[in-house]
Amino acid sequence: QEVRDLAGRYPYVVFYGCGAILHSIVESWTEHVGRKIDYCCDSDSRKWGQVFCGAPCLSPADLLAMKDKCAVFVTIGDFKPVYQLLKEKGFPSVNQLFKYDLVASEVLPRCNQGEVLENLCRTYDFLSDEKSQAVFGAIVNRVLGDGGDIDIMLDVCEGNQYFPADLVPLSEQERLVDIGAFNGDTVRDFAARTKGRFGQVYSFEVDAINFRAMEENVQLMPERDRVRLFNLGVWDSECDISYSIGKSQSTVGSGEGKGHVLPLDDALRGEQITMIKMDIEGAEPNGLRGARRLIQTQKPKLAICIYHDFRHLWEIPNYIKSLVPEYKIYLRHHTNLEYETVCYAIPRLNGTPRPCSSTPN
Repeated sequence: QEVRDLAGRYPYVVFYGCGAILHSIVESWTEHVGRKIDYCCDSDSRKWGQVFCGAPCLSPADLLAMKDKCAVFVTIGDFKPVYQLLKEKGFPSVNQLFKYDLVASEVLPRCNQGEVLENLCRTYDFLSDEKSQAVFGAIVNRVLGDGGDIDIMLDVCEGNQYFPADLVPLSEQERLVDIGAFNGDTVRDFAARTKGRFGQVYSFEVDAINFRAMEENVQLMPERDRVRLFNLGVWDSECDISYSIGKSQSTVGSGEGKGHVLPLDDALRGEQITMIKMDIEGAEPNGLRGARRLIQTQKPKLAICIYHDFRHLWEIPNYIKSLVPEYKIYLRHHTNLEYETVCYAIPRLNGTPRPCSSTPN
């Protein structure tokens, strides 16, 4: 409602930044805010005059000429320099816009507030280090706070997504399951980090376009014979699904794409695994339920995305702990926006947790 009110106070709504994340933010804006986007703006002169997501692209000079008449939302990954520049130029309304917080703002009022608080407190208490607690606190304050701290996620951001060296040591026998493999980017990163010395990779990608791109990319890898590709999704039951094509994120259950999903327990029955990475656009709870036998019996390292739904901040760590109570649970955040928060579950070795460095990567 605050966003709606803000947009309603000015004649024009402008999104600054016509790059990779624009379409994703517009999708959520259209669904949850509804106010028309009048213009977009970008520093790249090649984009001026073009139309992005139905909005004509202005030059920064054009935008400056109408600064008192517009609410500007910065829709660029490296947002801080643009944010500060617009403030210095005297724009009266410069704002960040977190797409998943728009979703949370509609979901949370339907939740029992007492249960939410209890779940947050319980989850915070079993996080395994101060860095995890700082990430947790930043997310809670971003979603439930006043939005005044523009550095709130930047302050807890670090690199090495899925493979932080202080949490996820990689051996020459590593057998990785990559769920939501996209175009094979994680597989290539994994191979580079292990210098090609690993046991096996199992890559699952339901989107046919992404899968073909992954096939082409993996064929260029020297390790391709140890990478098995599955044009399948991972779920808690076996069935056919529909999904959106050509959007910045998948939408399971609607769209023109058709795919097949099944439990990981069935897809990899009899296989030995040491790590599961999962980024499947909010379907992570379904994927985890479909992998519960593998998780309980083999206790692989887990790297599970929890940023698609605010409730996953407590639901996913608690479900993992219910499967294997001795897992150590960590959180790490890997961008300066709300994207790419990962829950890492690390098994104990010989009755003790894996050693963890207190220094950031």
